[in-house]
Amino acid sequence: MDYQSLYYQIKALIKAGGGKDETLDICLRKHSFTSAGARILPGKNLYYCHQHDRYFDETKSSDIQAKEAAGQSYHLHPLKMKDIAIEENKYFDYYILHPLKRKSATKRLNKGVIILFHGLNEKKWDKYLPWAVRLVQLTGKSVILFPIAFHMNRAHKSWSDIKSMQEIAMIRQQKHPGLSNISAVNTAISIRLSQQPDRLFWSGLQTYEDISRLIRKIKKGQIEGIDHNSGIDFFAYSIGAFFSLILLMANPNGYFNRTRLFAFCGGTTLDRSFPISKYILDSNAGQALNSYFSEQLYNNFKGSERLAHYMDSHEGENVFRLMLHYNLYKDIREAKMAAISDRVMAVPLKKDTVIPPVEVLSTLKGDDRDIPTRVEPMNFDYPYDHVHPFSLMDKYKSQTDKAFQQLMDKAAGFLGRL
Repeated sequence: MDYQSLYYQIKALIKAGGGKDETLDICLRKHSFTSAGARILPGKNLYYCHQHDRYFDETKSSDIQAKEAAGQSYHLHPLKMKDIAIEENKYFDYYILHPLKRKSATKRLNKGVIILFHGLNEKKWDKYLPWAVRLVQLTGKSVILFPIAFHMNRAHKSWSDIKSMQEIAMIRQQKHPGLSNISAVNTAISIRLSQQPDRLFWSGLQTYEDISRLIRKIKKGQIEGIDHNSGIDFFAYSIGAFFSLILLMANPNGYFNRTRLFAFCGGTTLDRSFPISKYILDSNAGQALNSYFSEQLYNNFKGSERLAHYMDSHEGENVFRLMLHYNLYKDIREAKMAAISDRVMAVPLKKDTVIPPVEVLSTLKGDDRDIPTRVEPMNFDYPYDHVHPFSLMDKYKSQTDKAFQQLMDKAAGFLGRL
């Protein structure tokens, strides 16, 4: 089936809430999830670290954030909502695609799982559905579509309300004429990250804990259709690759000792990515993120006592800092990269300006290109960009089909087939 037909057929299935598709040989199931990691999100005055029996008073920080939000001359609600109060981010659904046909009639549980991670500022799974289907078809493994915190169905519904976000974007542009790439699509995330850049860490940590819980559920045999001894691999795109590399290097509870990662359009440190786009972040948010974390790194995270505690005292979670700035913690990062190099493959796109191939090469292979990570840049013979790697236009149908098949063959070959 061609890419375009596959896109619309699987999109209809997820819209229906799941079910079987005999022609695609897949079954789509929806599962509910409760995030225990939400407890660490910004929004409280007092936090407690059970691991180190330590309290953190963030009353002053909360007051400053409230004043900054109140000082805006235009209406930002519900963008002013405290992170910890957003219910959609705590209680949500995720999807699993299973192959319908098994090697034997008695085989009901799949012994291979690929977790698919999406990009920054995504609200719908549409783009990723054909990818997931083809991975199921080519590998025979189940594919889990798991949303990163505050993305997909974990985001407040109003953030996807184009009309209200357009009004805020227009006022934001009028107030800040020097800013670029302001749009209704990226206004919510841009304002939230501009006001509080450390949200990138806390939401990432929440997702880190959520994934750890998901793996525990798999290992206890609590996920329908998946064997408790299943191998776990990643197919990750953009910021999802950034997150996946942290997971592999941190390796909580040894869950990812054998995990393979196929990184598509991703694999750089934060400062070597350029996410300023009408679909991702406006220029203010992009600059705020890099400025904040660069300053915090150089000052050993003294700007936030709680953040500094995680960076200094939490083994695993502090791997986050290795991926913030290319020139800082380079020796440690490259040693860890070398240790997982045989389990990582990256495919950047040559015309990608958000995640440039040269930066993927530098991050995953090192300055001297002596880390043996497989990095294989690709180029497609039709107009594409980071956000839209595959075209839905009829006139590029054959070229898109060829590019899509080539990429998925690479992914399936690396991630393995059951």
